Amino acid sequence: MGCPDAVRAELLKLPGLLEVTYHPDRDIFAVRFESVLIRLETIFAAVFAAGKMMGREYLPEVIPLSPDS
Repeated sequence: MGCPDAVRAELLKLPGLLEVTYHPDRDIFAVRFESVLIRLETIFAAVFAAGKMMGREYLPEVIPLSPDS
């Protein structure tokens, strides 16, 4: 399992996270979550921790959706 797959698997363990998609062309993860069940800060912390476990440093940030998303 590659690093993005492992990070995705760790994130999907979080309650309230509905979907995690990795986009290798942009080296980003897109997440869909239920905001009443999980906070953005919790997701950010999990992304950072999961990446670190895999020897990679992901610095989470909010990226606005493009109009065609």
